[in-house]
Formats: sequence, structure tokens, C-alpha cells
Amino acid sequence: MREPSKHLSWKELECNNGVAYPHRFIYDGRVFELAQVFEDIRHLCGDKPITVISAYRTPEWNKRVGGARLSQHVQGRALDLKPPKGFTVLEFFRLIKANYKDFGIHGIGLYPTFVHIDIRPTNNLAAWSSKMAKESKL
Repeated sequence: MREPSKHLSWKELECNNGVAYPHRFIYDGRVFELAQVFEDIRHLCGDKPITVISAYRTPEWNKRVGGARLSQHVQGRALDLKPPKGFTVLEFFRLIKANYKDFGIHGIGLYPTFVHIDIRPTNNLAAWSSKMAKESKL
């Protein structure tokens, strides 16, 4: 099977415990929508490589890492992204947030070392900053 997009691999989308991205989320197309958002963000950053810290999570893994009960990661709709070289986390967050409508992003979160993005099924934007990000004055 071909990769989800030019710069996003199946390996990057699997759970950090090694469980593959679910076939049901491939067949319903959400993986390709998420991959397109990744490509759009990468292009916005000058086509610099972006590291995926977390993508799909099994419910067990999500609980283990303290993820939200209704996490978009469990639904295969979320990515936690480390900013590309030359960008601070805050700059990366602000750049994505300024363009979220164009990309179909409906969730964005700022954390001390990464930015969460997701394509949850809503027309509204959910935006947040972690307590740790606020405390570190990001």
C-alpha cells in the first residue's frame, strides 16, 4: 500500500506501542485528510521536515500517556508535531493557528515541545494551551 502522503509514512502514524494505524480509518478516508493537513503545514513552513511525536493511539496507550478520554488520537484524527528547524513551538503554533481554516484543522493545542493538531468532525475550532506551556511562558 502506498504511503498516506509524500512526507508522512504509515510508521509515523502507528501508535507509539507499535500498533498499526487502523484499517477502518484508512477506508473511511480520514487518514488521507489528516495526511493532507500535514503536507499543508509542512509546505507552510517552507517544506522543512516536521517530526510526528504522536499520531494514532490505542485506548490503552492513550490512557497510559494521560490523553484526554475522548482523544482525537484514538479516532485517528490527530498529530502531535515537533516544529521544524528554525521555528520555536510558539511560532509554529501561531503559524498553524493563523491558517487553520484553510487546512481544515478543528483542534489545535500548544504544549512546551510540540503542537497538537486534529481534524475532529466539527465546524468550530477547539484551541488550548497546556498548563505547562502557560507556566513556561510559551
